Amino acid sequence: MHISGKIFMAIGVFICLAGVVLMALGGENIDDVGEWDVVEKSEWNGDSGTFNFRGDGDYLVMVRDSVSCDSFSLTITNTTSGDPEYYEGEECTEDGSKPVGYEDDPTGWYNVGSTLYVSNGNHQINASHEIYLVPLWETVGEEIGEAVGGFFQGLAGFGALCCGGVVTIFGLVLGLLVNNEQKTVIVQNTGMPMMQQPNQTMMTQPTMEKSYADIPVQPQTKVEQPAAENIWDQEQPKNPF
Repeated sequence: MHISGKIFMAIGVFICLAGVVLMALGGENIDDVGEWDVVEKSEWNGDSGTFNFRGDGDYLVMVRDSVSCDSFSLTITNTTSGDPEYYEGEECTEDGSKPVGYEDDPTGWYNVGSTLYVSNGNHQINASHEIYLVPLWETVGEEIGEAVGGFFQGLAGFGALCCGGVVTIFGLVLGLLVNNEQKTVIVQNTGMPMMQQPNQTMMTQPTMEKSYADIPVQPQTKVEQPAAENIWDQEQPKNPF
């Protein structure tokens, strides 16, 4: 398999793993909606005492699930005006042990008061059991934000999983189609190969043409050969005697 295909496959697998992690985190955050920490978010806890509420607002009255719904009672009185705060208990189940809809509350706890509106100022609190007062809208806002964040985490994880799958398949196809073996081509030549270095100009000897017009012409003297004598025309040697 070609190296480029392996690289794309590795990237695709990594993206898929990241998508799985994001989906798992998103699902976990959605499942945790409603499982908030009552003790951490409460502003006051106890069965009797005073508390200074800063500002008007709605509160959740949380008790442990060991408290029987039909045996619970609560009074909160504004010590400045002397007026009791409006409070209405939850409707209890048929056996009176839990309020209706307690399944949506954190594990081990339930909201015993359907409505508790508290005005600004000091208040005297008296309850039959230990209670934890938790600001309603702050807690609801955090839970909604966690649910929305978990949804988008899961959506991003699903998108990353799909993208990683496409990249992995692309890498597999690329690795199978691309051949990394180099083919050697042998060229036969009957003549003597000429080795020439790159960017090297072949030097040739210039052709010198000799001009005969520049050579002076020497006068030639004709040497006359003596006429051949006939052997019969030669004189006889004279006798000295």
